[in-house]
Amino acid sequence: MNFSRKFVFFIKSVYLCVVITKTMIMKKIFCFILLFVSINCLAQDEVVFHNGNIAKGKVTEVTDLYIKFSYEGEDLVNTIGRCAISEVRFQSGRVQQMSQKVDVKSPDDWENVRLVYDKNEVLGLKSLGQIEKHSSGTWSFSITAGHFSEKTMKKIRKEAAKRGGCVVLILSQQSNSGGFFKDGHASMSGEIYTY
Repeated sequence: MNFSRKFVFFIKSVYLCVVITKTMIMKKIFCFILLFVSINCLAQDEVVFHNGNIAKGKVTEVTDLYIKFSYEGEDLVNTIGRCAISEVRFQSGRVQQMSQKVDVKSPDDWENVRLVYDKNEVLGLKSLGQIEKHSSGTWSFSITAGHFSEKTMKKIRKEAAKRGGCVVLILSQQSNSGGFFKDGHASMSGEIYTY
């Protein structure tokens, strides 16, 4: 009789261990599924800026000049110029390159300064102020209005690099090739931006 009680106790103990083990495995599986579902529900797009910042939220539109983006926990839609953004990492895992970083480390890098003509391209960049440059010279058969514009653009780029800028939004430009007894000229104004 003592043996049968021990045997029943042993069987009950084994049964209890099996039930507990199954319950623990089920709890682990349930926790894993819950974690996986919650991570997928909370997954968001990431916008990687050229200055190193990363913003999380939802990208709602991508164009050739800008993206529309809502920050995490906000409903407001922001427009950010592609010049400010390196890449977008979408919730799906896809990565889309937005723009290459304009590398201007010194005034010698003036040729790297990018000129843009649409204000949407510079949204999200930091303004370093406005700039205005002029070029003029004596007219000849080989000099056109384009010659003076190129000289002015070169001056704009050099000044932007000198101030630490990498992008210039051109606000206005005009040029005249001149004529007999009349000098040609070009003038240009813009706003300098950095990351």
